[in-house]
Amino acid sequence: MKHIHYEDENSRYINVACVEKVLCMLACWVEDPYGDYFKKHLARLPEYIWIGEDGMKMQTFGSQLWDTSLGLEALLACKLTDEIGPTLMKGHDYLNKSQVRDNPSGDFRSMYRHICKGSCTFSDRDQGWQVSDCTAESLKCCLLLSVMPPEIVGGKIESERLYDAINVLLSLQSKNGGISAWEPAGTSKWLELHPGHRKQDIENFIRKAVQYFEDIQRPDGSWYGNWGICFTYVTWFALRGLAAAGKTYHNCLAVRKAADFLLKLQLDDGGWRELSFILSQKFTPLEGNRSNLVQTTWTLMGLIHSGLAERDPTPLHQAAKLLINSQKKLLELP
Repeated sequence: MKHIHYEDENSRYINVACVEKVLCMLACWVEDPYGDYFKKHLARLPEYIWIGEDGMKMQTFGSQLWDTSLGLEALLACKLTDEIGPTLMKGHDYLNKSQVRDNPSGDFRSMYRHICKGSCTFSDRDQGWQVSDCTAESLKCCLLLSVMPPEIVGGKIESERLYDAINVLLSLQSKNGGISAWEPAGTSKWLELHPGHRKQDIENFIRKAVQYFEDIQRPDGSWYGNWGICFTYVTWFALRGLAAAGKTYHNCLAVRKAADFLLKLQLDDGGWRELSFILSQKFTPLEGNRSNLVQTTWTLMGLIHSGLAERDPTPLHQAAKLLINSQKKLLELP
């Protein structure tokens, strides 16, 4: 129970996700059904459950930080700063407030916890569990916003806090070059704002990460993800990561293979579709001929990162046309 109470306190009774939440809450109820520990668990149940039309529902846990980071990146890409300044400022403020400021309490390593100071969680600061991709996306947003007018997007986050985020990311790389989600197992201009912070460590990190991408790529050019939408989602992120490391269609075989894999799957309407939540280790398309707009967007961004626009923009135009026409149809609905 000592370990359970430690985890409860350090996650503000949200816990890592819904399974652990239920198990820890049950353990506290068994210990004392009228005690404060169990009551604190009850207070955080709204993080997980709600009543739907067909009964009670439960989610893994919130995705506020993840959604905010990707939403801000999309808005920044639109280059409409003057028109959406208040929205950017609110999003920036949320990222600022959501960064974890301290490591877990006490001798956290004896409680099997890793450093988390400077990280971002999947949901919010209360939950306290560092996640590598959430930290990276939030860090990218903060760096992009730091070079924009503070009167529009708010003041930039202190350098030391950005360094804390970098330190967490560096600590999560495994020996094989990959980066774990929770615990260890050519540079853009915005990164050059902090060129001196652990420069050699960062270069080694990037080199190992690129090698990891190349090592685990499948013969057909794809990568496999373990979260349900297995191929289009992870291949987009892999291409994005390789592009950030300076890899292109012309200098990297992995990029060429991945682009070819995605292009072979494009449908006649210009989009892509993949059956979700099927962990079959094999690409499985949705039934029918209709594309999935979200997966089309992911794949479109992946192909853009591969440099397809400079080689043959036609597939990109076809995908963009599908998205634009679909948006028009949605806007025409009552």
